[in-house]
Amino acid sequence: MKSLFQRFFIFCAGSDEDILDRCPRSERIKHAGFGSLVLVPATLGLFSMTYAISTFVSSPWLYILAGITWALIVFIFDRFIISSFRKKSSVFKDITSLTFLSRLVFSIFIGVAVAHPLVLLYFHESIEVNMKEVAQAKMDSIEHVYDFQKQSLQTQNDNINNNLTTLLDTIHLQEGILHDEIKGVVRNDDRTTGKAGEGPTFKYDTAYLNRLYLQLENNKTANNTKKRENLIAIAQIDSARAAKLNRLTFSQDYLEREKALGRLSDSNVIIRVTTWFLILFFILVDILPVTWKGLTQKGPYDEYLNESELLIRNSVQKRVINSDTDLEKYKLTKEKELERHLENIQQSEMREEVDDLEKVQI
Repeated sequence: MKSLFQRFFIFCAGSDEDILDRCPRSERIKHAGFGSLVLVPATLGLFSMTYAISTFVSSPWLYILAGITWALIVFIFDRFIISSFRKKSSVFKDITSLTFLSRLVFSIFIGVAVAHPLVLLYFHESIEVNMKEVAQAKMDSIEHVYDFQKQSLQTQNDNINNNLTTLLDTIHLQEGILHDEIKGVVRNDDRTTGKAGEGPTFKYDTAYLNRLYLQLENNKTANNTKKRENLIAIAQIDSARAAKLNRLTFSQDYLEREKALGRLSDSNVIIRVTTWFLILFFILVDILPVTWKGLTQKGPYDEYLNESELLIRNSVQKRVINSDTDLEKYKLTKEKELERHLENIQQSEMREEVDDLEKVQI
């Protein structure tokens, strides 16, 4: 069972098992370790992409499939990076080589792509709370605008009622004055003459009271009309508010979660520091395979691998040389055959000329 796991991790590292069979056991363990390091970012990528896609896709099959696909992509990239990296004569040359640096930069990009959804997953609850607060703030803002409009209309209705109350008080006062005038009661405010019956001011007070009654009726009619208009306007405001709240949608997709995390980071230093720490940590996890391979000393596997590649190159070069040599030999042979053929033609022509000459002499 251990051998099976070891072979699987060696496969993940992209190492050649035939070459490892010629190496000490420690070399197999080291390359199995490289393979396990390659497997870690792919596993994190599985959870990362699954969570990211699940924020805007409801079908579990779809976002799980997307997560598996992304994990395979990360695995293939990292496996290629680690398997195609060739050790040089020293660690310093390894880590300063363009090959190592290019693979390191590429690993960092993969690490960022894997890390950010995992950071969102880590702050999942805080992001949910922040998004709910923002949604509630938007709703409260809409409510505040329409409540202000309703309050303005309600204030108009209250003022209408207050005006009626003032007018009714004036009418009650005038009715009391007229009653006291008829009874002959002397008031402290000198509003009555003190003569019982219809005194000198009776007609004036009666006419004034009638005008007040008429004004009250007119005001009631106008106020009722205004109240109805205000009630209709309030109903329209309630309807508009309900329609706007119904149209108001709150997305919880990946972009909105990014915005929520940005708001949390801006408002809380701890969250900002933690976010960067997690991103750097996941980037470090992704660059570990190529980093550790670059920092380890050159081992027997690398010697055998370089030797095998050198033998192959020499064999290919030898074949090319032999092929060139055979081609030159073939060319020389053909040239000699052509020369012999030309000589034969020339000799044949000369014999024909001699024969012709002898015929002429005869």
